[in-house]
Amino acid sequence: MRGSLLAALLGLLVMLAAGKEDLGLQNFNLTQFSGMWYEIALASNLEHQSSSPGRKVGAVIVEQDGAHLGLTSVSDHMNLCMKEKNQAVKGDTPGKFKLPLDSGGKEVIVVATDYKTYAVISIVPHGGEKPSRVLKLYSRTLEHNEKATEKFVEKAVEQGLSVSDVQLLTKDLTCVNLLS
Repeated sequence: MRGSLLAALLGLLVMLAAGKEDLGLQNFNLTQFSGMWYEIALASNLEHQSSSPGRKVGAVIVEQDGAHLGLTSVSDHMNLCMKEKNQAVKGDTPGKFKLPLDSGGKEVIVVATDYKTYAVISIVPHGGEKPSRVLKLYSRTLEHNEKATEKFVEKAVEQGLSVSDVQLLTKDLTCVNLLS
């Protein structure tokens, strides 16, 4: 009897702890999230993502655009800087957005953020043959934040990626400079 009561309490504590971590995203604040973010790391199970070491730092400017989310981003794709402007539609839960694209679109989910220093974003492309996942670490500055990196690796493993899938991006601002 004592063992089952202890197990039930332990289970309740685990559920409360898991719920507490997600609580921050239940109260997702788009105004606080808006602004400039630097893409400083990624984790992916896509072959072309993991096989391209030396990718440059990217960036995104997040703005509220009426009922939509305006995204202006620059990133390094196979040593070519790409600049994109997209509008994301709010999803069915706080911190979740959908990017409708010709290729099937993407689902973008803010997995973790403190709004001031880091954000971990999960990107799930739709329309591909093989299920894939890309996790990106964004920062408000280009300075290395060990705590944010640790949180990113933790979230990557929780999302089914391995530590070897994590790649820190090269601190080369060639692509980022396209935003100015």
